[in-house]
Amino acid sequence: MTPDTVDALIRLAWIPFVTAFIGWITNWLAIQMLFRPRQPLNFLGIKFQGLIPRRQVEIADRVAEVVEQEFLSQHLIREQLAHLDVHSYVDEFVRRLVRERLGVKLRGIPLVGSMINDSTLSMLEKMALDSIHEEIEPLRNRIATDLETRLQVRDIVRDRILTFEMEKLEELVRRIASNEFKLIEILGGVLGFIVGLVQVGILLLIG
Repeated sequence: MTPDTVDALIRLAWIPFVTAFIGWITNWLAIQMLFRPRQPLNFLGIKFQGLIPRRQVEIADRVAEVVEQEFLSQHLIREQLAHLDVHSYVDEFVRRLVRERLGVKLRGIPLVGSMINDSTLSMLEKMALDSIHEEIEPLRNRIATDLETRLQVRDIVRDRILTFEMEKLEELVRRIASNEFKLIEILGGVLGFIVGLVQVGILLLIG
């Protein structure tokens, strides 16, 4: 093997490493361009901006639409209210109301107060509880329907996303998808290396 052949092989051997670096840096830049530049930049009349900052409004609209359709269409609020133990809160409230407020006021009324005892208060308490229990479920349904009608989930989600700082959003995405981003970078290098080997093979065949 002549010195010229050795030099040629050495030069060819660098190609896979160069293409691997190019593949890695290309994917790395692509990931960076998801978030940067955060503000539009003009270069030779061409405007550049990171994908997520540039489409933040569209992302906010789509996410808000999905949340509203997928959750409220399933009557999530109604289902959550149905699981809420309203009876225990109502019972406790009625007992305090009858014993601590209504009972005290009734006993303070001349003539009437002398007829108010624990038995009377228990009877009033039972009457109040029976009446309220009959109205709890219809009231629960009315509240759920009213909330689903009045609660503008789409606007709330959209506004929250639009006011979310890009720095925090980038930190969140990177924390969640850090392994995937690293894998994308590595795959870029691996594919670049394979492309380099193919190029070397072609050069050797035609050489």
